[in-house]
Parts: sequence; structure tokens; C-alpha cells
Amino acid sequence: MTVVLHAMSALLLLAPATAVPPGAATDPAGALRPVAYEVKLSSDATGARWDGRERIILRNPGPAPVDAVWLRLWGNGVDGCAATPDVSVSAFEGGTADAPEVGCTAVRVRLNRSLKPGRTTDVAFALTIRVPERADRFGRVGAYNFLGNALPVPAIGDDLPPYVSNGESFQSLTSSFLVSLDHPAAMAVPATGTVLGETRHGGRVTTRIAAPLVRDFAWAAGPFGSVGGRTTTGVRLRTWYTDGVTPDTARAVQADVARTLEFGAREYGPYPYPEMDTVIGGFDGFQGMEYPNFVLTEPSSLPAVHETAHQWWYALVGNDEYRHPWLDEALAQYTTDKLLGTPDYCAQAPFWFDPGMRIDAGMDYYATHPDFYAPGIYGDGACMFLALETLIGPDTVRTALQHYLSANRFGIAEPSTLRAAFQAVTPIDLTPFWDQWRNTAD
Repeated sequence: MTVVLHAMSALLLLAPATAVPPGAATDPAGALRPVAYEVKLSSDATGARWDGRERIILRNPGPAPVDAVWLRLWGNGVDGCAATPDVSVSAFEGGTADAPEVGCTAVRVRLNRSLKPGRTTDVAFALTIRVPERADRFGRVGAYNFLGNALPVPAIGDDLPPYVSNGESFQSLTSSFLVSLDHPAAMAVPATGTVLGETRHGGRVTTRIAAPLVRDFAWAAGPFGSVGGRTTTGVRLRTWYTDGVTPDTARAVQADVARTLEFGAREYGPYPYPEMDTVIGGFDGFQGMEYPNFVLTEPSSLPAVHETAHQWWYALVGNDEYRHPWLDEALAQYTTDKLLGTPDYCAQAPFWFDPGMRIDAGMDYYATHPDFYAPGIYGDGACMFLALETLIGPDTVRTALQHYLSANRFGIAEPSTLRAAFQAVTPIDLTPFWDQWRNTAD
């Protein structure tokens, strides 16, 4: 416990000057807050297997004692309860684990002692991660391993949606991570956060990484090439690429990331981190995925810009991605369209291919109607914000988004929060607008 608390203090000292502690007002009521994570993992020779321990400090901000916490093992989402799980946990300290549930993506941990309001405790466990062979946010392609959503994180309360492959089911609270990755010296490990230092021992290296005030921690492992740079706003850029990508292509993608970071800082609010890591791969059908300070992308502008836009819409302002996928995806795609141009189809939007198709529909609908997900959430969703610009003016939309970001930074937002931010900056009654775009549910 002492070591972890010292580590947490170090993380807070490393927090960006522009950052503020997560506001309880924008956190779901009754949720145990992960104050800090300490993770120590060692890889095999290929980076496809990682073993070690994870420790999570938890605080009870609510008014009542809490006896248990659910851990989400999202890495098991595709393969479920396989004979050999992709992510497995054992040897718990601070609590006792029940059998996995929800397709082995959820483990209930009963705390050794009831956690009283305002108090903290820690839960630790042995962790094994086996990266599956697939082109995915958590997957392995040849010599390259991508470890998105591989670390177990606490669920928010007892809310346990299933994993979905064509979208996201994730929702996590802002915390801070100290991560130690022991790996072969020839292997690069781009990751969320900033490298504190590296220690060589024989043919291996231990890389120590700090990631203050982020929702998730992701990394990659493999013989990546790299290029670097810096935005005009001072953010350090590190761009990593597989052997199927040229350095010139990597620089072009890095330029897309840079202009998105500069646009977001100018239009919405500062990017409060010193670094941004971009990992480029072919992925063979998997376009990309966003994590704080870290994105996976195909070598093209559209996914690079879109995933980088998520640094504001989800990384900074979080949401329930299963129940309200439009809240981050539509805003990220709107930002993408602002940078890459308004698509012609917006002139005919919205498109309703099914009576149940709505911008405010959740992944429970879109997981069973996958063909409607992209046109409904990305297409209609982005066109909705562009249409709102026509109705109330682009400057007014920008002002509303700035206020929305400022009020919900590092917290969790609800659909009503965003709609209220727009209504607050215009005398026009927006109720008919939201009705037209089938966006009224909370």
C-alpha cells in the first residue's frame, strides 16, 4: 500500500498544469473511483504474452458503504469463456473473486472489508494477457501486438453491458496509471502516457510509464519504425509504424494527427497532455481505435483524424459508449468532417433505414443491426451537428462545445448534458430539431 501511495503522489506531480482533478459532479453516483493503478508486466520474446500484477487503489465517494467491485476484462470480449482465456486474473489481495460472468468479461470482487464512505482500499491480482491472432484493437498481426482494453478496469457500479465488436461497450472513470513493461530490447512499446525511464538488463529493457488523468491505458509491442515531431501547440508527437508502412506515409499520418490536435485545442479547449502516440498498421479491415494519448489507425487521413478527435470526445469528456454511442462517435466524426470536408450525403440526411434506427439508439440496437451503425451514428450523427450549425450558427455551436468540454472535463457526460449546452447558447427552441434527428432519449 505504501509503495502505491507514493506512486500515486508521483503521478499527481506529473499531471499537466492545465489539468484539474476529476469532478465528482460529473461522475455516476455510487461508483467506486479508481484513484490510481500500478501495473507491472513482463512479456515473452514476441510480446504476445504478458504476465505480472495489477493493483488498483479505490475510493468510495458515495454516501453508503460498498462491499464489492466488478472488474471488466474486456480482452475476453471476442473469445468469451475460452478454455484458455485471453485475459485471466488470480491470486487476489484485498478481496475474493467470484467466477467470471458476462462472457468472462466481468469478475465480481468481494472486498475483504466493507469500504466506508470517503475511505480508500486497494485490490491487487496476478494478471496474464495472451494477445489473440486477429486484426483488432486487442490482437496480433505478425510480429505486431496491439493491447487495447487489455488491462482490467473497474466497472461503474453494477452496470455490466456485454462486449460488442462493431462498436464499444466501454465506460471508465479518469484515474492515473504507473505502468512498468519488461520486454526484449529490440521491441518498442508505444503506450498511453509518457516514458519516465528505461533500464537495460541483458537483452531486455524495463520501460516505466506514467499516465496521469486518463480513463484507460493501452500499448503496442513489436519491431515498429518511428518518426517524431511536435505540434505548433507544443505537444510531442511519436508515430510508430509496421513494416508495411513507409516513413513518408507515417509522416503524412502524423501531420493529420498534428492538425487535429491543433484544431481541437483551438476550437474546443486545450489538449492537456504533453504527448500523443500514434500506431499505424494495415490492420486488414480494422480501421482504428482511440485511447488517451494513444491511437491505432490505418495509414490514411480519415481514421487518423477521427481517432485523434476522440482525445476530446471520450478521452476528456467520457460517456457510456454502450448506451449512448452517438455522444462521442458523432462528435468525433463531426470534428473529422470539419477538417476533411462535409460529405455530400449530408444534403439528404437523416437516413432512417429501419423504424428502430435512431441517432440516440444504443449498442443493444446497433449490435443486432450492424449495417445501420455507421450510417446512423457516424453519418447521421455528424450531419446532425453540421445541420445545427446552419440553424444556430457555427460560432454558437463552437461556444456550446467549449462550455460542454469545460464543465465535463475528465468526467462522464449524459445526452441531456450536451443538449442542454446547446440550448443554453441560443434563444431558438431546439426541441423540434432533436425530434427531427431522432435524438431525444437519455
